[in-house]
Parts: sequence; C-alpha cells; structure tokens
Amino acid sequence: MNILSDDKFTTKVSDFGASRLVPLNQMQLSTLVQGTFRYIDPEYMQTRQLTDKSDVYSFCAVLVELLIGKKIYSDDKPEERKNMAKYFVLSMKQNRLFDILDDEVMHGGNRMQLQGVADLTEQCLRLSGEERPTMREVSMDLDYL
Repeated sequence: MNILSDDKFTTKVSDFGASRLVPLNQMQLSTLVQGTFRYIDPEYMQTRQLTDKSDVYSFCAVLVELLIGKKIYSDDKPEERKNMAKYFVLSMKQNRLFDILDDEVMHGGNRMQLQGVADLTEQCLRLSGEERPTMREVSMDLDYL
C-alpha cells in the first residue's frame, strides 16, 4: 500500500510516512509521524528523531518482503518469525540466506546477485542509522548488482 507503480511495475511514488520534504529556507517540526508501523525505522521509535537514513530502513524492509515472499510482520507466526526483518538479519548471520529466500526469487535470480542484494539489505536494516548506507548508495549498489 505504500508503493504506487504503473502497469509495468515501475515505481512512481513510495511513502512510508516518515520522510518530510523541508524547503531550505524554512524550519519544520514534525511531532507525529504517520505511516505503516512495521516499516518505520526502529531508531526513530527510540529517539523520535528522523534522519536521512530512516527511509533506508523502510525501503529495505520492503526488500526483505520481496526476497523472502512474506510480509514484514505477522502475528500468527512463532515468536522468532513474527518480525521478518529481525529474522532476515539473524538468518544472514547464520549464513542461511538461501534457506529463507522465496522459491521464485531463488530460481529466478543469480546467486551472486541475490547474495549482493541480501548483504545490502542487511546493512540497511542496522539498528543504528549511522551504520546504514544512504539511499543514494543503495540505489547505486542496486544498479551495479
């Protein structure tokens, strides 16, 4: 629901409710962030401070969904699989990426490319925004892959 695309699946608009465009000549204080809760940067949830890396987390939460073919959060799963972002990171640390990838993704992709996208996604899901790449870096890395 947060990503609008055309009939060829070209992304036109994505909005997770966290980013705000602020003109350079104005100051703006946003006290309420509206958006899809499970996609919001966990660092924001602790600090209530949006950064330029907040949307990086949200974008990569969507990448997790695409890679594993499951929604980012599900109440009806066992505790370790409720939050798929955490489960994805844990699986990467345990070197189990190819065990959790969606079958279509696994059979439709090059293993090196899939590993590269997964490694990038794991970086984007780091709890500290300072440890995440910028959206520009993410875009360049995805283009390269």
